[in-house]
Amino acid sequence: MRTLIFFFISLLLFNNLSAKEFRIDFSDEGMKLLKKRGFGKKTLYTNGKDKKGWYLKAEAVDSATGLGMEIDEDLLNEMPFLNITFKIEKDFTNINQKTKDGHDWTARVMVGHGKKIGAKLVSLAHSSFLEEGFLQQSPWTKGSRDYVISNDKSGEWHTRKINVQELLEETHGISFTNFIAIFSDSNNSKQKIIAYYRDIYFSSE
Repeated sequence: MRTLIFFFISLLLFNNLSAKEFRIDFSDEGMKLLKKRGFGKKTLYTNGKDKKGWYLKAEAVDSATGLGMEIDEDLLNEMPFLNITFKIEKDFTNINQKTKDGHDWTARVMVGHGKKIGAKLVSLAHSSFLEEGFLQQSPWTKGSRDYVISNDKSGEWHTRKINVQELLEETHGISFTNFIAIFSDSNNSKQKIIAYYRDIYFSSE
């Protein structure tokens, strides 16, 4: 019996050691690596810390700016899953996110092949209006897809895990991402929204 218990403990430790992660760092030092991207008025991003660690707060008022960083294109071969934890404090009211006028997202994380011309992007988004699993081509950009991963209206922290390598293959025929960006925007609806992000990381399992 002791031998059997030792075997299962060893197996658990081995699996934990073999699992790989690449985390986005929201500490004061990590925030220096995240570059602002967007246009017009700027979404306000501030970091904070609680008992569970560092988090990012996004507050948008008629603004559209993201925070992003470059990613090694080979990363998804080892860590194809993206884990995202959201909390929505203030969401939109009465917008149609299928249209240009309503194409804003309280919280989303973007991945794909980012470039000035011919980009192939996927936005992993929260929506209070569309069901989880909803997928569409952006009404603004042919090379961008909106994929709703969260419809949680609780106002509490909630986590979603997505195989982004498979999703990029299905939507764009690519199996890599060269960037990751956090993007909360309200420039089309002109409304005020507040969202929080934490524990955003790529993983092998």
